[in-house]
Amino acid sequence: MEVHQLRYFAAIAVEGSFTAAAARLHVSQSGVSTQLAKLERELGQRLFTRGRTLGLTPAGQAILPLARETLAGLDAIAHTAAEFADAVRGPVRLGTIPGCTVPGFLDVVACLRRTDPGITLHVIENDTAELQHGILDRTLDIALVGYAGTLRTEFVQHLVSDEQLHVFAAPDVALGPRPRLADVQRHPVLCLPLGSGIRAAYDRSCARVGLEARIDIEASSPLTLLGLAERGGGVAVLPSAIAAPRSLTATPIKDAHVHARLSLISHHEQPSPAVRVVFGKLAEAVAPSR
Repeated sequence: MEVHQLRYFAAIAVEGSFTAAAARLHVSQSGVSTQLAKLERELGQRLFTRGRTLGLTPAGQAILPLARETLAGLDAIAHTAAEFADAVRGPVRLGTIPGCTVPGFLDVVACLRRTDPGITLHVIENDTAELQHGILDRTLDIALVGYAGTLRTEFVQHLVSDEQLHVFAAPDVALGPRPRLADVQRHPVLCLPLGSGIRAAYDRSCARVGLEARIDIEASSPLTLLGLAERGGGVAVLPSAIAAPRSLTATPIKDAHVHARLSLISHHEQPSPAVRVVFGKLAEAVAPSR
């Protein structure tokens, strides 16, 4: 049994296909298939069912957590050795919500190749649910997530922002100085899609006051929503920290009691030195916890 065989097995289990696992590992699909077959022969057990869909056999389900524990232990040995060698290097898989505009976050990502050349950064965008799942199954090391409420206890987290929802509207839109959600909904409502913290805060706030969380136009970028509001397409529901054009007025929504939150998260178990370095830089660069 060889270490790379266990890595291939774990990757196939996460990705759900030989093709996706090979792409993730940057190896050929035939190599993944051959090494898995060798592992199955050595163990005397089939680890996956073959058919239209790929699934773990009972033996595979029992062996997978042991394989992950073994790989985590080997990674910890390598990480510890690297720390003693005073050389922080290695890959860091970073996830972020779509359309991230947090300046400090972008500064660290943009400059990391220059400040820490030994660290290889891989960045993806996804919704908060998928980002959290990525941290839990170890396909991501760090993620910037938007949410409402609380996060799971498995996460190390650094709160970036915790803000009440505001309504962004053109000056000629009659909302009054202390608008409620019902006042907002007298106009076309512009908001982010499901899976974002801002949308979760809006939906939950509406539920608290007995309103249907109506959305007329949704877009994945706050800048798109603000552009539509500027052109009279409706009113945008976003946090106050969003950099809005001067042509729009931002007013807190009086009964939007659920706040939109943004946090950096990582898994609490044995992050590598490279992950700790990147997490620390990001946490320092973004707005401080409150």
